[in-house]
Amino acid sequence: MQPSSSRLIPANSRVARHGAPTRRPRPASRPPIRGARTGLLALAALLLGAGVAGAAEAPELARIRYWTAPDHTRIVFDMTGPPGEPRFRLADSLTFEVYLPGARKSPALTTEFVGDSLVADIFTAVSDAGTAIRIGLKKKVTPLAFVLAPADGQPDRVVVDVPAPADPAAEKAIAQRVAELKKSRKLIVAIDAGHGGDDPGAVGHRRLQEADVTLAIAKKLKAELDQVPGISAVLTRTGDYFIPLRKRIDLARKYQADVMVSIHCNASRNRRATGTEVYFLSLTGATDEAARAVAEAENAADLIGGVPPETGNDLLSILFDLRQNDTIRQSSELAEHLIDALEADTRLETRGVKQAGFVVLKAPEIPSVLVETAFITNAREAAMLKDVHFQRKMAEMLATGLQRFKANRDKALGINSN
Repeated sequence: MQPSSSRLIPANSRVARHGAPTRRPRPASRPPIRGARTGLLALAALLLGAGVAGAAEAPELARIRYWTAPDHTRIVFDMTGPPGEPRFRLADSLTFEVYLPGARKSPALTTEFVGDSLVADIFTAVSDAGTAIRIGLKKKVTPLAFVLAPADGQPDRVVVDVPAPADPAAEKAIAQRVAELKKSRKLIVAIDAGHGGDDPGAVGHRRLQEADVTLAIAKKLKAELDQVPGISAVLTRTGDYFIPLRKRIDLARKYQADVMVSIHCNASRNRRATGTEVYFLSLTGATDEAARAVAEAENAADLIGGVPPETGNDLLSILFDLRQNDTIRQSSELAEHLIDALEADTRLETRGVKQAGFVVLKAPEIPSVLVETAFITNAREAAMLKDVHFQRKMAEMLATGLQRFKANRDKALGINSN
């Protein structure tokens, strides 16, 4: 995970997502700002018939944030209240427009130069009718825009996801790589770093963010596993961006993963709560009330990070999938191997293996577990989670557990592990 300081981009910032200064395009490479702003004022004037809220009640566009993912760029417009009924349209093949009728704009907001492979810049203009936003695109794609209600400390938001065009060559390369791994009979491990982007996860002692810790441990675990003969690892998330829970499963399927390990940090209002625990899926209810609460907190990621409302639920298909019983059995076995390996660090209390209805574990064909590495809300364990040496130790222990699981699996399948 990138440092937490790079998570949110202030509206007047010209700092790139990776912390390096963003180069401004040369004047010849983009239209003059004056012309673009003049055009936006004209667009904003179109809102006059839409009805303007009273000045005291009008929501304000308070902040613009953005994240670059491998397959899309997400732009989030934070509002101080419900944005009413925003209007979205493609003005031309490289311009996407957002209208916020009746909305004000924070004086601190200026032009945002995104400058990644999909989005050039973001201009805003305000009039008596509301606020108009023009997003300059670099490729001919159709963005997806939607509104999110407040959730877990996040305000009302308008979200625009700009998708990357399909890349047949890249897809073919992935398919070839997976075919080679399957032919070699390697164990393919999908490592899922929990949270990311506008979903920071639990925020613990001294503002340590779960999403930063999980990615750091996930990358170290991949490095450990890639050195083990017979194992190959893939990451569902490689940077600071949001991935919906079910898409994490889809990514594991894309790489035909044999198992999936989702990395998280536990959190509690009780600052003295400590320890590590491993979960696998339950279709009938959580092990206990605490397990249910943990699952509810992790499953809320889609509400926090933002998923379009048409996203469906696959629970019924899972309940009727005959493969699920064997998958849960293997998930239980993997969880036991991991918790046994985690006992190697005597600084951690092992809280055992538990079950709950985590969405990210609901792939019927992939044995999956969720590891709550330690309590980010406990001062001592937060310091450990932030420490590079502890992150590496955690990765080593998880790698050991995965190797033991592989050895048992190979023995059952009659595969020579040597």
